[in-house]
Amino acid sequence: MSKVEFFTFKDAPESLKSEWGIAIEEAIDSGVFIGGPLVAKFEAEWANYLGVSHVIGVGNGYDAIVVALRVLGVGPGDLVAVPSHTFVATWLAVDAVGATPVGIDCNEFGLMDLKLLETHDSNFTAVIPVHMHGQMVDMPRLVTWAEKNKVRIVEDCAQAHGARLNGKLAGTWGDIGAFSFYPTKNLGALGDAGSLVTNDELLAKKARSFVNYGSVPGNKYEYQFHGINSRLDPVQAAVLSINLKYLDSWNARRQEIAKIYGESFKMHKIECLPIERDSVFHHFILLSENRILTRNLLEKAGIKTEIHYPETAEKSFSKFEHSFDLHLGQNASNLASKTLSIPISPWMNDSAVQQTIDAVLNPAVINSIITARS
Repeated sequence: MSKVEFFTFKDAPESLKSEWGIAIEEAIDSGVFIGGPLVAKFEAEWANYLGVSHVIGVGNGYDAIVVALRVLGVGPGDLVAVPSHTFVATWLAVDAVGATPVGIDCNEFGLMDLKLLETHDSNFTAVIPVHMHGQMVDMPRLVTWAEKNKVRIVEDCAQAHGARLNGKLAGTWGDIGAFSFYPTKNLGALGDAGSLVTNDELLAKKARSFVNYGSVPGNKYEYQFHGINSRLDPVQAAVLSINLKYLDSWNARRQEIAKIYGESFKMHKIECLPIERDSVFHHFILLSENRILTRNLLEKAGIKTEIHYPETAEKSFSKFEHSFDLHLGQNASNLASKTLSIPISPWMNDSAVQQTIDAVLNPAVINSIITARS
């Protein structure tokens, strides 16, 4: 029995692997391994794709959020609204700058519930909308609220590369956007990498200095901030320049697979995470009443799955901060108990898609999905 991995680089086309190899070899031959022309090239290409004025490459997505908050002046005493349904890194980044994360429950689509945010009694300094699983938060509504209340916006776009709302791309709505290029992302590198994006020249200058020890441009021994070392390296930049060429077509393939999944499962009353608006399907999520059993049955059928996420980010964070006042959101808690991500990748062939569908439609699997645990 052949196996369908949740995500594997073995499925990447040989032609793509060849392009990666050439790009990496050119990066090595350049002899420049920190900064340099290849990093500048990708930053310009990514800025052009997004339609923003400034891109600053960084070491990873977590650093991108931390630096975004730093350059916005967010720190001790400040409250930052963050979704309860997200990866814990978003919460940890807020804590890293000394600010306090305040959990906002998600809606049925897994996105920050803006009605709850708008009626919250906290005096927020910033908000971090996370475009979960490939869908975008209702940014026009959020921007209107943030401008009215003088709240800064840091978009966490780690799961939404290339996602659009009203023709405007994820990462371009707020004061600053933060991206992860972790290898399995819609736009991924071959190692850790990330970027900040903004149209604000002052924020861009601060960020570029901050990620290079806080040094003054042109003089690495003169400092203007208590900065950090978090820089996109040329090897990853070279790979990202290759992958950016394919981002839209890769997203289109994800959307094609998601449509096939959705149509196949709907007739069997299998519940999936609902989609409020266009998604680039970083994840395709089933909602199972008996997730452990469902996962085990799919594993036996050769289908690898993942759980995004087994507990709310708020609950995970509370384990580090014992004095933290935990308020579990009902929708986020519900998703944490039911979500099961099945394979979706731009390189999945039709046979792997059908094998996944056939496994899910096995009567025993269907029963585990729709029948609550006793």
